[in-house]
Amino acid sequence: MECIHLNFLTDNKGKKFLSPSLPNSDLNGKILKVIISDGSTKRVYPVFQQKAGVYGEASEYILRHGCACCSLTTALAAFVEKYAKLTPDQTICEIEKKYFPKEVYEKNYGKVMARQMPVSLYGISVILKKEGISCEYVGNFEDNYAEKQIMEHLQKGSPVIIETSRMRRKGRRIVRFFDKKYAGSYHTMILLGVDEEGQVVFTDSATREWAGEVQRLKRADLSELISYMFPQKNTEDTHLYFSRKKNTGGYILLYQV
Repeated sequence: MECIHLNFLTDNKGKKFLSPSLPNSDLNGKILKVIISDGSTKRVYPVFQQKAGVYGEASEYILRHGCACCSLTTALAAFVEKYAKLTPDQTICEIEKKYFPKEVYEKNYGKVMARQMPVSLYGISVILKKEGISCEYVGNFEDNYAEKQIMEHLQKGSPVIIETSRMRRKGRRIVRFFDKKYAGSYHTMILLGVDEEGQVVFTDSATREWAGEVQRLKRADLSELISYMFPQKNTEDTHLYFSRKKNTGGYILLYQV
């Protein structure tokens, strides 16, 4: 298992940033253990590779649909001590099964593989709260406010779970329908913090050609990531698994304890 150590440092304005800068290679394994220290405390984020093929019967599902499950597993492992060694297949078979209604769980995984869906951001927030992790699901958002809120949250040393699409927006207008830089269709990732250059460091269970040998942990401008995110249009929706674009989107703010 590859491992990288990062530290939260505080600038003269009281804002936290991650140091040192990410390396240019060796972040491409099946699991990357990201250890982030903040003074006397630390969190360990295991970042999983969807195509690793080490998840037993769940391997095909995780390859096709597993970004949300991988991100949920990463968050649970980092924030709940008993889940430090949790794997994505266990999240599916144990955690989702435990907290979601039986009929909802069985309906999703009873479909043919192509039609099974990943857990939604709302579903992720439900599980996090049931496990005692303080978080806030923000469905609908305006880009400027979201960028400000997310950046301030990251600069406090707290992570954010986001969902991107293959489409790039400028405001409410789609400027590229099949960009696919951050998602083949839709994709869930975790923003861990901001580095010394002001770029966001984030987890990614998928492999992107543009990232070379830096796959499990990437970095980008927050404004660019926002342009691939999308607001939840149907804010009253409570689907635990992805249903339609209008029923999902947004982001989850996780709070340190």
